[in-house]
Amino acid sequence: MTVLERQLEDPIRFSRINRWFYIGLTVVALAEIVLPLMWYLLKLVLEALNLPAVAGMFDVHPPHFWFEWIPAWGSLYGLASCVAIIVVSKFLGKVWLMRREDYYDS
Repeated sequence: MTVLERQLEDPIRFSRINRWFYIGLTVVALAEIVLPLMWYLLKLVLEALNLPAVAGMFDVHPPHFWFEWIPAWGSLYGLASCVAIIVVSKFLGKVWLMRREDYYDS
């Protein structure tokens, strides 16, 4: 039995691993909201201190589409895409792939 199998078979360890994954996802989503704001505030502070050369390194280029301004857009889009893939796959599996149990008997 490998270390990974032992970790995943024990329910307490498995719940601990799940909890760490959820914490990681939350940290990434919060970072996607907070870091651009901090980046913008740092640029404003550097411009206020009359350091335009340094502030130029923190230029924020305008997005191509309006919805890219939504905080955590990448995380929300990724979540919606994954849910859509799962739902569509389950629907196709039930409607198109599944057959009755006696399908090959007749």
